[in-house]
Amino acid sequence: MKYYLFLFMFISCSLTASSKGKTDRGCKQQAQSASSQSKLVNRANNSPFEVRDLIQNVDEHIGIGEGACSFGVSLPFGSIRPCPNTPKARTGYNANGKITGFTNVNTGSVYKYVNLLISPEIGLDCWNDNKDSTGHDSEKANEVCQPDYYSVYLKKFRIKTEITPAHHSAIYRFTYPEAKNGKASMIIYPSYTLFSRSTYSTANYDLKNNMITGYISISDGWYFSRGKIYYAIKFSKSLVSHGMFNNKDRKLYEKSDSISGNEVGCYLKFNASKGEKVYMKVAISTKSISNAKNFLDREISGWEFEKVKSKATGIWNRALSSILIDDKIISKDEKTIFYTDLYHCLISPKDRSGDCPWNYSGPYYDDELCVWDTFRSEFPLLTLIKESVVRDNIKSYCEVFKHYGYAYDAFLCGSGDMIQGGDNVENLVADAYVKGVSGINWNEAYNLIKGDATVSGRTPYFRDNDRGWVPFNTIHKMAYASVSKTLEFAYNDYCTSMVAGGLGKEGDKTRFQNRSTRWINLWDPSTVSDGFKGFFQAKDTADKFMEIDPETNPKGSYSLYFYEGDSWTYSFYVPHQMKRLIGLMGGDTTFTKRLKYYVGNLIDISNEPCFLTPFLFVYAMRPDLTSYYARKVSGNFTRNSYPGDDDSGAMSSWFIFSRLGFFPVAGQNIYLVNGPRYKKVKIQMENGKDIVIYGENAAEENKYVESATLNGKDLKQTWFKHSEIKNGAVFKFKMSSKATKWGETTPPPSMN
Repeated sequence: MKYYLFLFMFISCSLTASSKGKTDRGCKQQAQSASSQSKLVNRANNSPFEVRDLIQNVDEHIGIGEGACSFGVSLPFGSIRPCPNTPKARTGYNANGKITGFTNVNTGSVYKYVNLLISPEIGLDCWNDNKDSTGHDSEKANEVCQPDYYSVYLKKFRIKTEITPAHHSAIYRFTYPEAKNGKASMIIYPSYTLFSRSTYSTANYDLKNNMITGYISISDGWYFSRGKIYYAIKFSKSLVSHGMFNNKDRKLYEKSDSISGNEVGCYLKFNASKGEKVYMKVAISTKSISNAKNFLDREISGWEFEKVKSKATGIWNRALSSILIDDKIISKDEKTIFYTDLYHCLISPKDRSGDCPWNYSGPYYDDELCVWDTFRSEFPLLTLIKESVVRDNIKSYCEVFKHYGYAYDAFLCGSGDMIQGGDNVENLVADAYVKGVSGINWNEAYNLIKGDATVSGRTPYFRDNDRGWVPFNTIHKMAYASVSKTLEFAYNDYCTSMVAGGLGKEGDKTRFQNRSTRWINLWDPSTVSDGFKGFFQAKDTADKFMEIDPETNPKGSYSLYFYEGDSWTYSFYVPHQMKRLIGLMGGDTTFTKRLKYYVGNLIDISNEPCFLTPFLFVYAMRPDLTSYYARKVSGNFTRNSYPGDDDSGAMSSWFIFSRLGFFPVAGQNIYLVNGPRYKKVKIQMENGKDIVIYGENAAEENKYVESATLNGKDLKQTWFKHSEIKNGAVFKFKMSSKATKWGETTPPPSMN
């Protein structure tokens, strides 16, 4: 890790050393949180970076129900994410539920982990009776959760629990009531999980160092990938006794120093005076126990909780200050939704550089859940605000490809074994390439995407003789969705061709560009739905269409023909050949009528395949409708919920772009304009440059663009290139409550 300056200061995993062995004196704040007034600090090129106190605008309750976001604390892209855990909760947390304990291995979204439970108690109850309750569930009070700090009072045990994070480690502070004769206790239950409630783990107690170490064999979650999480836990309090337990057999092993198996853990018993503060440090690693122990020593010196918290506060305020809103008219709710969404964009994937499970010390990211979700708007947003994260993710994927021979769409705990839709790392690589992300060996990255395109990705039938489409009777259940895969593979090929062309590989460019057009084989001009003609349909190896109602086809993840969508949704997904698609649908007027009907009546914004759809009106010269429907769809984001699972910032980043006033066509060098919601926004890029967006008359009701300039020149078209803003830019929009003719000049580029 010493060879890289990972993600600059704001996600540094090294904390300044402090005096060792001392607890907080009176638990007084040693360093205040960032002031509510803005501060100017210098970036690498000495240009000012304005930091504001924006943590106050994050509400972690948004998205924990409908949204499936985890509820806890971590640093931006931090490896560890401690979270309170409640029974009977899809995400591991229910705001109205009792607290079971605190898990330390979590993603930003659900479907994986929720391991390594810690439960502070009075008395000792190690038992988890079933998935709906445990013997150590407690009613709660005074719960506070913000990015840098969590606190709750456990009423059953009269214990206050506080948590604050470093990068791979976190520190807990427990305030106990009086407890004599070893009645104060702590349970460490590594086997605890969200889905099965048990998994194989080990626990070892080191009396000399008052430390528990071990590992967890991860074998549950969204797609049951295999991997190991190693941990190290250090305790500040001298013990009266300790031991191990086996939940399945209901056995305690007093004075035992080690245990292994399913449903096993460790317990600690000690005395406490009234109001005494007891500390615990936890670190995790995907490589080794040694790494976990090193993280404890390096990141959190001694037991200075407030110093760690102050550091985390500064890191989060700087990260959130990447986008600054100056609009006195917007409501507190609007600002809270925006910055909570930005927060959700900065949790996953996990930066585990220097902690790769195999022998590799370069940039390494884990918990990619999943690129199919995040390539569309999450990674394009990071390209604007944290380009180094995009760079290092691509470097990480190059290493994953070298190690496994394939770049997995879903990659967790150092492994992966499936894709959702297409080979979506191609789109991520192409997006970074066409936008000029620096510091990447592009020939190495091209080896990855060409390898996917020709050997390890797509499907054999798709690759065979460059056929370019997928018959539904050639793939197994977990790889269903023959039609949507055909369309996604086609766009993967287009993205691969763009990188090939840029690197001077003209033969590959022509080959993959040609193959990217063969989606046409699944276009059935005779299919009719709701009065509109022409839809994508499934075919078998005999070249025979299936007769599927485009509107009523099941939309599940493993549908035979479409992945998380239907033919109505996917019949708009040909982002590289929109001109041809519009022609197939009957031209601009018919396309516009059809798109209005879909976005107005059928769109399911809860899933990613339709993310681009509200912005497609600009291809048919109706930017006013893009402005109207983008604003309408964004109304599904409220203080109470998201329209669907956030999926590691995918949903959140869609909302952010819709509010900024433009949306990326991921894999291409263009953005489609819908007009800003705010009067002024400043995007502070990592390269020291700013993108400033002025919205004259911007308001919820003023959704239409009347005029616009970019860098002092009239912007007459409804799209612009990343190259026009990557070194800083100034937009000036004039917004109106009435539809205008602005932008009806030149449509965005489209391959013939």
